Amino acid sequence: MGVPGDPGDDDTGVPGDTHAWGAAGLARCQREAEEVTELMKQNFARALERDGRLSELDSRAQELCAMGEAFTRSTRAVARRQRGGHRRWRAAAIGLAGLLLLLLLLALGLALWLARPRAPPGTPAPPPSAPAPGETLQ
Repeated sequence: MGVPGDPGDDDTGVPGDTHAWGAAGLARCQREAEEVTELMKQNFARALERDGRLSELDSRAQELCAMGEAFTRSTRAVARRQRGGHRRWRAAAIGLAGLLLLLLLLALGLALWLARPRAPPGTPAPPPSAPAPGETLQ
């Protein structure tokens, strides 16, 4: 007689009769293999889903990169146009300031010219000044 639970003994007390034990073990192994197969199929399906999602994310990332590059180009163009506009306004302001300064200088010159002392009409012009010693008249 064998030890209980021994694969060569099927708990019937008859040594060497392994047919019942072998069939149950085989069925259990087949069940486990089917469970493992099902788990592997599920894992493979999940991996395919992840691959699809990764492909979508990759294409979205490429689209976002292209959109970012387009945004960068457009912001550079806008900045360039704004700098050009600022330069024109600055040049116009400098030109206007120069014109105002010129007008101010002309007004000041005119005011000084009009304020100079004049001899009344009909009075003779003052005689020329006497030459300094050592100078000759021409």
